[in-house]
Amino acid sequence: MRFNRWMALCGLLVALFLLPGCTTEAAPESTPTPVTEATATPQSEVGEVPGATPTAPSEAETEPEGPSGEETEHVYRIGIAADLTTTNHWAYLGPDGTVWNGYVLAESKPSLYGYSAQRNDWIPSLAVDFPTPLKEEVVDGETLWTTEVELIEGVKWSDGNDVTAEDFAFTASTAAEMELTGNWPSIVDPDYFDYAETDGPYHLKIFFKQKPGLARWQFGLAFMPIFSKSYWEPVVTEARQAGDIIEQQKVLFSHVPEGEPSAGGFIFGQWERGAFAEKDRNPDYSFSGSEVALYANGAYSTSTLGLNEFTAYGEPSGEAVLEYVEGPFAASTIYSIYGSQDAAVLALKKGDIDFMLNPVGLSKGLQEQLAGEGGLTTIENASDGVRYLGFNFRRAPLDNRAFRQAVATLIDKEFLVDTVLQGVAIPIYTMVPEGNGAWYNSDVPLIGKGMTRQERVGRAVELLKEAGFTWETEPRVSEDGNFIEQPGEGLTMPNGEPVPAMGLFAPSAGYDPLRSTFAIWIERWLNEVGIPLRANLTGFNVIVEKVFDQQDFDMWILGWGLTPFPDYLESFFHSRHSALEGYNAGGYNNPDFDRLADGLLSETDLEAARQQVFEMQAFLAEDLPYVVLFDTPIVETYRSERIEYPYTDTWGGLQSVAGMPSLVDFR
Repeated sequence: MRFNRWMALCGLLVALFLLPGCTTEAAPESTPTPVTEATATPQSEVGEVPGATPTAPSEAETEPEGPSGEETEHVYRIGIAADLTTTNHWAYLGPDGTVWNGYVLAESKPSLYGYSAQRNDWIPSLAVDFPTPLKEEVVDGETLWTTEVELIEGVKWSDGNDVTAEDFAFTASTAAEMELTGNWPSIVDPDYFDYAETDGPYHLKIFFKQKPGLARWQFGLAFMPIFSKSYWEPVVTEARQAGDIIEQQKVLFSHVPEGEPSAGGFIFGQWERGAFAEKDRNPDYSFSGSEVALYANGAYSTSTLGLNEFTAYGEPSGEAVLEYVEGPFAASTIYSIYGSQDAAVLALKKGDIDFMLNPVGLSKGLQEQLAGEGGLTTIENASDGVRYLGFNFRRAPLDNRAFRQAVATLIDKEFLVDTVLQGVAIPIYTMVPEGNGAWYNSDVPLIGKGMTRQERVGRAVELLKEAGFTWETEPRVSEDGNFIEQPGEGLTMPNGEPVPAMGLFAPSAGYDPLRSTFAIWIERWLNEVGIPLRANLTGFNVIVEKVFDQQDFDMWILGWGLTPFPDYLESFFHSRHSALEGYNAGGYNNPDFDRLADGLLSETDLEAARQQVFEMQAFLAEDLPYVVLFDTPIVETYRSERIEYPYTDTWGGLQSVAGMPSLVDFR
């Protein structure tokens, strides 16, 4: 796809060659080296709509028949299991950074650079070529770092205006000056970005306060979604009159962008809350008809008649491992909103939808419901996400490392995955998924792995006692080690106060039975040793509000969809992101980790960045701001009798590219 899509989660979101097994690349000017929204972009899922029944236009209404009875306009029909919370892209990358918003809002904003299909090569999108090398310049007596980018001429917004360097400068300066939250500080970091100036409509020069590393230029600002200045400038001007910076942000984020122009394959059409959202084909999409090819020798090429031709990573020759033509081929894409995954699967089974977007893929039970159904194809890909247990460091004893390590020791991931969940998940111990091979560190502390129940309880008791915790009645395991013979009672913290009753927010079983199962067992295991915990299974919108908007919680279980370059480790765990609506919702604050994270942001060398990321993973696996729980392969099913994709083998599954609305074709 030509335009980068932030997968809700941090602006986390490398030159010219790809490391073996690597899913991200280097900057052209550096030693060779995103967004999930989370995109940034880590990416949290949000917003179950209990009982919602989609009332989207029927197939007969949306796909008229020609004189011979053949379809003349195709509609791509997608099912999602939760509603949007906004249609405002500023808000989506800010406080509303959810995967559901990202699914629908994808493909409307251009960016200077993006990722190639499958291989995730770092490639120009709106840019003509790679940027110039960073260099020092003295401006008004101040030393700044600069780079220059040429933009493709003739790329259009759907209102007929050209996409220009002014649009980029406006977007970046707005994000910095208004101190936008959520993903924005990782995309446009005011500690690095100073300003951008234009020399004509298609030449951009960017100024940095200090030399930006991979995380803040190639993986950050270079991937920034660009907004239409002509549409948004009046809105931003009005927002800046609203009072203090918080009020200004609220005005900007609350704007309903009716008639906002798109530069992608689709234009946002309508949203019926709890029912459906619809996007219409952009008849003036500038990259429609672009021919893209990836070659076995590593080369990449794209050709857009009348706009631009580009090749990189070697000369295109020999076998082409992937070739496709950019669409869109659908007249519109309709996202029907269902109240549960079960309802969406039923719609897929009945033929009401072509594909179901779900950040966790299909559970084994849902797969079984679709097994043997004609006209469907099931695919499996390595996951680009993790599910985790988080702690609120603002409350004792959750700020005590020994307590967190005791909790991690008591959680028998292997038992739950292998016995209770029958092998549908994979226990994990680090924040970088194994599928992200170049950045995955397998050599991290594996707290609790391989222990028997008796050993787990014994080690947890040992950790707590060494840290100064005491019991009125200490827990005791039966001689055969199979059960707790004497539950712990009266657990007291080192300061002499009793451990308070605590709550654990987790998704309901209707949304994700895997995480709800983990929550129930964690409650049981902690209660057995005298830690008073109660699991609260609820909707994602409730969890996100409590955790990220209010910070009113003890523990929580959610998931992140992650970008290839793992600078999200800084976004999730650096102390500067611990304010309301920041992604360090737990308030983790460790100066030693902050120094590691700061080092990653300034690192320009690929191998050095890799070693930094490895060290950060090992640090987090022992200090435990999160207990990383499990991962699952992404299993997806689509109606292959009706639609086809140019490729289905991709890290994170089709959901990681939002179901390919601009590439899906029809049989």
